[in-house]
Amino acid sequence: MATKNNHSSEEEKLLIARISDAARLSEKRNCPVYTDFLSPAQQMLAVKIAQSLPFSAFYLWGGYENAERKMGVFIPKRFEKPSFPITVLALQTRGEYPVHPEILGALTGLGVKREKIGDILASANPPKIICDSSLAPFLIENFTKSGRKAFRAEECEIGDVPEAEHEIKTFTVPSLRLDCNAAEGFGMARTKMAELIKKGGASLNWAETDSPATVVSEGDTISLRGHGRVVVTQIGGHSRKDRIFVTVKRYTTRK
Repeated sequence: MATKNNHSSEEEKLLIARISDAARLSEKRNCPVYTDFLSPAQQMLAVKIAQSLPFSAFYLWGGYENAERKMGVFIPKRFEKPSFPITVLALQTRGEYPVHPEILGALTGLGVKREKIGDILASANPPKIICDSSLAPFLIENFTKSGRKAFRAEECEIGDVPEAEHEIKTFTVPSLRLDCNAAEGFGMARTKMAELIKKGGASLNWAETDSPATVVSEGDTISLRGHGRVVVTQIGGHSRKDRIFVTVKRYTTRK
């Protein structure tokens, strides 16, 4: 457990250093400086860092309104918000479309770093990849297959982005504790969920928590390592047995 925490701490220190360097470089060169694509947890950390550095403005964008993975940019405050070096690629094929794990695996096989890729919209028709614009020419030329599935990557507009596949679940819980709601949302025994939370396997709004008693609110996102995430969409009234009605969306695919 200590080893995992130390590893996470080191990763956070490296991220803080990279983001701080980008901010200072923006001030020194008097121009926009971009980060790689950041996960939601990394975005929260980046925003905190940016708020502590008064000489730059900070923006996030992932290519479309509800993007999960986003690129950040530091700019001197007197500058206007710049455009982002983000390209959208569609995977065109006459055969079967690759699914999310196949796309991500094929990208990894080409040596592409995850931080250069934004959301992978596998449920779009055709599937789309959001990437750093500097990477786009390489992918257009070399990203042509995933296992036996052949395709071609071509630049496109983002267009309509379908919501990731999900199921809606409504249940009742005795309280708004994290372990109660996560157990119901992920279809797991409460005792097992509490153990996973204590071991650091869960996050609330992208921040890791080891407290099963943490209270959840409407709009919160609960992530469970290896199981995806649920979003609390509604907290309703009480049942006859004084249990609380809760509705969640459980997402079955990743971005």
